[in-house]
Order: sequence, then structure tokens, then C-alpha cells
Amino acid sequence: MMDKATLRKEILKKRDTLTRQECKDKSARIMERLLSLPEYDTARSLFIYADFRSEVMTRDLMAHALKHGKRVLASRTMVSEKRLALTDILDPERDLVPGYMGIPEPRDGIFRDIPCEEVDLVLTPCVGYDDKGNRLGYGAGYYDRLFKSMREDAVRIGLAFEVQIVPEIPSENHDVKIPIIVTEDRVIRT
Repeated sequence: MMDKATLRKEILKKRDTLTRQECKDKSARIMERLLSLPEYDTARSLFIYADFRSEVMTRDLMAHALKHGKRVLASRTMVSEKRLALTDILDPERDLVPGYMGIPEPRDGIFRDIPCEEVDLVLTPCVGYDDKGNRLGYGAGYYDRLFKSMREDAVRIGLAFEVQIVPEIPSENHDVKIPIIVTEDRVIRT
């Protein structure tokens, strides 16, 4: 099995070969699959990551959720505290601005540090997944720490392109598994 750093580089290289249009088309198919899930339907408050670079695009999903009366939260990276802080957003185009490492984050005028316990469902980005629910993140552990501070009944769903699904991701004790992974071709339940 490959070590995490090598695997991370390999998967990101594959993901980065997708054109902007391919990312857009595949993201639309992922959103369609996600919207059909009962876990999404029953969730009232959603933490949705703001996509960056070649990640599965989430702006349309944020707008759709808001239009349908769901509460949408986005995160700000609190580097010195090594955690993600959540804030309500009402308009993804207006409320998100480049933040830490250029990642879109809630702008200063709306930022509030909302407790993680208020989230029913979290949509998480990744570098890669395997079909057992193991997640390969970017290596800083922000999402693993966030997951541990959430309610036990909060649903975790991973969004990924098929090129990000690999046979096996090395996992450690502190890694949190993702029970549902949605790609453009399927829903994986672990």
C-alpha cells in the first residue's frame, strides 16, 4: 500500500486533469444524486464546504439548499487554533471571499463562530476515498477534529469524483470514516 503523501499526490494529479467543464458537469450529477438522499432531505442545517481548485463544486448546492429553506453554514480556517469555525451564509456569491490559502470563507461582516452541534449534515471535501469510508484529506486534520466535535447523529457525506475513489486508503486511529460517499456515478454506503 502507498503511503498517504504519495497517494495524495497521485489522486490530486488525476483530479487536476479534469477540465473546468468536466468538473462542472460531474458536480451537477453529484448534486443530483445528493438531493435524492433521504439524509439530505431531512437535514435542516448543512455545513457545506466551499469548493477550491478542482474539488467537487458546491456553490449551486448552497444556493439550492438556501432556496429550499435549509440553513447553510460554511467554514473559516482558524489556523492558530487548528480548527474550522462555522458561520451561516445567505448568499454564497456575496458571502464567501478568498481566505486561508485562497480557500473561499465567510467574509468578516457575517462571521460568527457557530457551535458544531447545530449541524445536522456535513458535506466534506477530500483528496480521496476508498469504498470502506476511509478518507484521505489534505493532511492538516481540520475535518477529523471537526467531526469529533459534532453530534453523534450528524450525518457525514463525502463528495468526490470517481477519479478520487481508490481501492484502499491507509487509515489511522484518529481518522474518521465517512459513511456515505457520493460521486457522479454512484452512492457508496459503508
